[in-house]
Amino acid sequence: MRRELNYYPTNAQTYTVNEWLAMLQEDNCFTPILLEALYVLVFEMNGKGSAKQISEITGRPYQAYNKSMAQTVKKLRNNGFTFVEDRRGRSKKERYWSHFFNGYYEEKLFIWEVKDTLYTAFTKYIKKTEEMEVTSFNSEKTDENKAVEGMKRQRIHYQIERNTAIVNSAKREFIKNNGRLFCEACHFSFKQSYGIDFIEAHHVLPLYMGERVTKEIDLIMLCANCHRAVHSKKWSNKSINHFLEYMKNQAAND
Repeated sequence: MRRELNYYPTNAQTYTVNEWLAMLQEDNCFTPILLEALYVLVFEMNGKGSAKQISEITGRPYQAYNKSMAQTVKKLRNNGFTFVEDRRGRSKKERYWSHFFNGYYEEKLFIWEVKDTLYTAFTKYIKKTEEMEVTSFNSEKTDENKAVEGMKRQRIHYQIERNTAIVNSAKREFIKNNGRLFCEACHFSFKQSYGIDFIEAHHVLPLYMGERVTKEIDLIMLCANCHRAVHSKKWSNKSINHFLEYMKNQAAND
C-alpha cells in the first residue's frame, strides 16, 4: 500500500507546462546550478531527493541549490514573470524551493519532489535542447576546407566524486581474475577493440544513498553505454541484476 505523503504547506502558485517551458527558455534566468539539480532529480533520482542526496551525486555543497533557486526566481521576476512571494509563518522570510518542488520529510531528510508540470516541461526542454544541438550541427555552414567551431553553449554538467583508489584496485583485481577489462553487461572490450585497458566502474549502491565504506565487491565493470543506460530513468530504480539479466536475454536473441 502506498504511503500518503505529508507535504509541507506553502502558498506557492501553480504553473502550467507551457509556462514552465517559457521560463526555461528565457535567456540566463534558470541558473546552471538549478538546471543541474533538476537534471539529476529528473533523470537520475526519479523526480525526488534531498539537497544532500543531490550533492552526493554532483559534488557541490548542498547549500548551493537553495541559493540557485533564489537567484532564478529573482531573475525571472526581473524578466516579467510573476512569482507570488511564499513566506514562512514566523520568520516571514521568503522561501524559494516551493516554487519548483513539493516538499516533505522522510527519515529526517527534507525531500524535494519536482512538481508534475515542471517535470514534464523540463523533460521537453532537455529533449528540445538536444534536438537543437543536432540540427545546429547538421546545418553548420562548411566547405571542404573549413568549418565553424569554438562556439560557446551552456551545458548541464555534474560530476560524481569517487574514491579512485578503490576503483583502481577493483579494476586490477578484475584483470587478475579475467585477463582483461570488459563490460560485465554486454562484454564489450576496449582492449580488444582499441588496444587500451579502459572500463567504467559502476557503484551497485548509488552514491546518493550517502557516505559509506565501498568494497571491491560493491563495484561492477561497465562500458560507457551500459553505464549510462543503468543510470537512465528506466533502470535507476531497479537492481543491477535486472539489467544484467536483460542484457543476457538481448544477447541470446541476437
